[in-house]
Amino acid sequence: MKTKLPSWLVWYKKPEWRDIRQYSAEVSREGRTLSPDGRNNAIPSRLALDRILGNKTCSPMSLYDFYMYLKYIEHSAENLEFYLWFKNYEAAYAKGDVLVDDLRNYGAIPSANQSTSSVTPMQRVQKHIPLPDDKEEEDNGNDSDRDVELAPPGKNHLARISQIIMADTLCPAGSNACVLNPEKTLNTASCTSSNPDNDMKFMSGPPTDGPITRHELDAVINLFLIPSAEKELNIPPSLRQKVLEELRTSSHPSVLEPVADHAYYLLRNCSHRNFVRLGVGNGTFETLCVATLLGFVNLVCGYVVVLCRAFVPFRGSHTRWEAFAAWPFWWLGLTLMVSGLRGSCFFLLLFSKRQPLPWERFDDNTDSKLNSNNKGFLKVVSRLMIFDRRLRVKERYLRRLQRQIVLQSLFAGTVFASVWTVVFLLLPVWKETV
Repeated sequence: MKTKLPSWLVWYKKPEWRDIRQYSAEVSREGRTLSPDGRNNAIPSRLALDRILGNKTCSPMSLYDFYMYLKYIEHSAENLEFYLWFKNYEAAYAKGDVLVDDLRNYGAIPSANQSTSSVTPMQRVQKHIPLPDDKEEEDNGNDSDRDVELAPPGKNHLARISQIIMADTLCPAGSNACVLNPEKTLNTASCTSSNPDNDMKFMSGPPTDGPITRHELDAVINLFLIPSAEKELNIPPSLRQKVLEELRTSSHPSVLEPVADHAYYLLRNCSHRNFVRLGVGNGTFETLCVATLLGFVNLVCGYVVVLCRAFVPFRGSHTRWEAFAAWPFWWLGLTLMVSGLRGSCFFLLLFSKRQPLPWERFDDNTDSKLNSNNKGFLKVVSRLMIFDRRLRVKERYLRRLQRQIVLQSLFAGTVFASVWTVVFLLLPVWKETV
């Protein structure tokens, strides 16, 4: 029977970074298959994608944080938006919250005596049949044979998607984990962002808790599936063509399921691992550089101290036990370097604090960066740990992982310092060994 080591003894390694554009392009060309299992030991099970999508995690690993990361850092929010809309559509279809009468005879060629009011929006696009509301415009002299384009998806459809992302989770201040709130509906939200400057700005838009209509489905098709759409999904051409053909005759969720699965696998195999890689880190690039440099300086100081005690004023002038004077420098130096190279600031880790993550520096209401007035040297200084905001890590399991990184960094520093101390103790440069 295989013995399982304690979690703190399992050396944590950050997930490998994957370029979403390159990865999705390879998959779209069908030159790379999407692994169905997606196992990755670098991602703890408590921070798995399914828990994030289920809104069971808190800041900075919440569903909202994941959305902000996709929107501003990876620029691939359409995968998450479509997947969550599909799951909501699938659940609504199962409960009968889809207007069935609006879905009948979808894609059928209208007969000569069929009124234009009974034709679905997609049929109007395909057959160039004017909308009933266009009658007045025709009377005013407009060409009745012109192509009628389906109106772009309105704010209602995007608002429904945004409310799906923000709803059904309650993260009370001071709690260790998110608590699901089953009484919340799609037009109410209770989970707040870790950035107080842009809490809930993402939730602008009218309520959309009514039944899903054919018009909304058509709008989503034109938003995500049509080539060159505003939020076109990067899916294989063969899959896109097949789904669009099937949507002419059916609106069952099973038609869109392959697209949703494709978006899910992209999220799991690429976006989620990149999100965890950044989310585990607690400091900015500037802070990590300073912390790593400070660790390197301590290492150098350790060697300088032990060499001075060994050879100044002459070899054999000091006892061997003075080699222990370098131990604290080596210990602190390697501890800082190990934690810094793993994307974490040791001092912030000790107190379960963190600086704002890259996506938290954006104002979701204006699509611009917060506090972007500083430039050059002042901008770099403002992002250092001692001048920047320090936030609490609300996600309990992320705090556990960060404590694991602290313990492993301390252990690595202890081993390194002890080994070098023993090495210098055995050298023939001390009073007892000359």
